Amino acid sequence: MPYLYINSKGVPWKKHSYSAGNDFDQCPYKYYLRRVLGWKEKDNKARFLFGRALEESIEFYHSHNGEGAVQDFSRRWAEYKDAQNIAYTDVEKNWETCLKIGTDMIRLYSAVQPKLPIPIGANSIFQREYAKEVFPGDPNYGEIEDAGKVDIVCYTDPKHPALIDNGCQAAVRPLIVDIKTSAVDFPEQQGIAAFDSQLRRYSWLTGIRDVAFLWFKKSPLGIKRGSNVTLLESFGNLEVGKEYITAKIDDDFVWLVMADFLIRETDKVKADEQQAWLEKNAVRVPKSSVTKQRLQFNSGIVTEQSAEDAGRNAARQIVQIVNCWKTGNWPQTFGIRYPRNDRDDAYFRAFVLGDEVFKQHNFVKLDEQSFDELFQED
Repeated sequence: MPYLYINSKGVPWKKHSYSAGNDFDQCPYKYYLRRVLGWKEKDNKARFLFGRALEESIEFYHSHNGEGAVQDFSRRWAEYKDAQNIAYTDVEKNWETCLKIGTDMIRLYSAVQPKLPIPIGANSIFQREYAKEVFPGDPNYGEIEDAGKVDIVCYTDPKHPALIDNGCQAAVRPLIVDIKTSAVDFPEQQGIAAFDSQLRRYSWLTGIRDVAFLWFKKSPLGIKRGSNVTLLESFGNLEVGKEYITAKIDDDFVWLVMADFLIRETDKVKADEQQAWLEKNAVRVPKSSVTKQRLQFNSGIVTEQSAEDAGRNAARQIVQIVNCWKTGNWPQTFGIRYPRNDRDDAYFRAFVLGDEVFKQHNFVKLDEQSFDELFQED
């Protein structure tokens, strides 16, 4: 009976995934530690907990006709308010900052969702799992499946302006959407999402060629002159969901202009004339109606060749993993400098460098009950 390996629970494992393949390609020894032995990082990083809560609240938004998502996120994030061991990044800072970032992101999504090809209702399916046998009938690798859980599968308007025209004449157009939170912007180049390795893998699994990222960028709180902000509701000729520049902060209000060069123009205006200039060239809106958080949507079309290449990559990984299991050899291939600098990888620090204090603080060995949940995290 073909399988990838037998885990520490004694169960033959037959499911491969994009995430597992990334572990293996980074370092087979890491794959062995995590997938075979069941060493798991503790849920103590804010970015993981935050991302999960945000995705679940977006799903709540769609399943409740676009209502109550801000309250839903607040409720989910409240579960971690008193947790003492959560690690925050410099942007996240603390629980309160993440609450503000998250509620702003949900408000922003609610504002722009009507313009996105992600419809409310039955035409948007969340957390759908797909699986595909990679080597059908093969005596060595048959029955091993590559599987993935897609954040959203949409059936949307084939002519939606946020999608690249592919000549679709059907009543609806299937679309894969992956939700990401990040501290950096996604590239603005149209169609670039189609070249992401994870989305290509999903395209191969599902047969759906239209893919997209719903990309939330975390930004530090605190608006100042020159800050890029996004409008959460319409004011005057300013559109909801569009980005503008802060020209002036006025107590609980901000003055917004449409372009950077207008900020430079204010520097040329005499002090006693600036108010009149602002009233002519800027729009005054409440601070509560803008956010520094950013939402990007980038779609692309995965070619058949590109999808098949992603499938061949999954096949390569499966063959190599099976061979590692059969030989009992899981090479340690972590690196410490460009182009393979893994010094910040938790598995490298805990198991290669042998930092026992770090290991005890950051890792847990999965028991029989929780081992089956490992794939769900992918």
